[in-house]
Amino acid sequence: MMPRLGGGGTDAAGGSGTADLEKDLEDRFEGLDLVGEEEIDLDFFEELDDLIGDVRWLLILRVHTTKPFSHAAMFKQMRNAWVPAQDVTFKTKGANLFLAQFHCLGDWSRVMEGGPWLFRGAALVMAEYDGFTNVEEYKLDKIPVWTRIQGILEGLMKKKELAEKVAKKVGEPPILVIVNEGKINPSKYLRARVHLDLNKPLFRFVPINLKERKRCPVQYERLPDFCKFCGLMGHEVKECGDGIHEEDQCQWGDWLRVVFEPNIQTGAGRGGGNRGGFGAEPNIQTGAGRGGGNRGGFGACGRGRGHPGDANEFEKSDMVIVPDDGLEEDRANRKRSSGSEGVLKGSDNASVDVLAKAGRVAQQVNLLEYGNGVNHGESPVTTPPKVQPPKRRRKVLNGVETEDLIGSATSFEEDRREQ
Repeated sequence: MMPRLGGGGTDAAGGSGTADLEKDLEDRFEGLDLVGEEEIDLDFFEELDDLIGDVRWLLILRVHTTKPFSHAAMFKQMRNAWVPAQDVTFKTKGANLFLAQFHCLGDWSRVMEGGPWLFRGAALVMAEYDGFTNVEEYKLDKIPVWTRIQGILEGLMKKKELAEKVAKKVGEPPILVIVNEGKINPSKYLRARVHLDLNKPLFRFVPINLKERKRCPVQYERLPDFCKFCGLMGHEVKECGDGIHEEDQCQWGDWLRVVFEPNIQTGAGRGGGNRGGFGAEPNIQTGAGRGGGNRGGFGACGRGRGHPGDANEFEKSDMVIVPDDGLEEDRANRKRSSGSEGVLKGSDNASVDVLAKAGRVAQQVNLLEYGNGVNHGESPVTTPPKVQPPKRRRKVLNGVETEDLIGSATSFEEDRREQ
C-alpha cells in the first residue's frame, strides 16, 4: 500500500487554509467581468531569466508521511538538525508543502549535500526552487540515500563506470560512488549515494551474473521508516492496509538498515583516578575525567586515564572515612577498657574497620550517640582543673627592684591595720 502524498499538517498561521482560500478565489475570478486595469496583464516574461538568477538558496520541501504533524515542531527540529550559521526562513505553502530560504552558501551546501533529513522518522523530500514556478508542479518523490552494496567483486570496484552500473540497480541518478580508481577497494562493500524513488519498494539485493550468479545484499544508511510488508517508505507495517500482517509474510526487515558501531576510545586524558567523564554512545571513552580522586566526573565511562571500575564503586567511593580526633580518642578508650562490652564489640582493629566501612554517615551517628567517640558504658576520665600561678608585681625600693604578690584589696587593708 502506498501512502498518500505527504500526509497533512497543522499550523497556527493557517497555511493550509490560505492555500484553499487562494484556490477558491481563483475559481471565482473565472466568472467575473473585468473592469479597467484588470484587463491589462503585467508582463515579466522578458525579465524572467534575470529574476530567476537573483533567487538563491531557496528550496521546496514536504514530509513523506501519512500522519499529521505540527508545522512549528518541524521548523524547530530542522533548525536544530541543520545547525545553520545564519537563520533559516520557512514559509507554509500548503498542508504539507513548505519553502525554506537559506542566507549563506555554507548552510545551503550542507543541507543539500547531506541527507536524508528525517523528521520523526519520516524523510524530508526537497528540491531546489526557482521562486517563480507553480509549487504544485514539483513532484517531490525522490530522496538521496547512502547505500552499501555488500559482496561486490574486487574487479567491479576498481573502475568508476563499473561501480556506477552496479549502483544504478539500487537507485536513480545523480549517483556518486566511492572507488579507488585502478586499485582495489579497502572497504568490504561498495558505498554509493543514489536517489530512491519513494513510489518503489526498497531494493534488497543486486543480482550479478559473472562466471556465476550472485546476489549482493544492499544496506541503507539513515533509512527512514518503511513498511516491512510492501517495502515502501512513509508508513510502517501496522499502518499498511488493515495493519494485520504475519511476520513470516513480511519480506523486508531491519537488516536493510546499517547499524553504526559505537566508537570506543581508551587512553590518557586530563586528571587521574578511577572513574570520570561523560561517557555516552556512540562515542564512548573510558577512564577518569577531569579532576582527581576516586571519581572525576559523571558515569562509569569518561575521558581520561584509569579504569571503569565495578558496579559498586559509587558506593565504595562514598564510604571513605576521614580520620579525626574523635576516632583516635575512641580507639584509645577501647584500649583502656579492653574486655568490657560496649555498643561496638570485638578487637580494636575490628572496630576501627567497621567504622571505616560505615562511612561518613555512620561516623556522624557515632559522634552524636557517644559524644565524640566515648562509650557511655565506661566511666569518663576527669582531669583536675588547672591551677593558675599567682600574679606578681614589680616595685622599686631604695633603688632595688623586687617582686611582690598582687593581692586583693581586702588583704592590703588587713596588713595596714596590723602595722
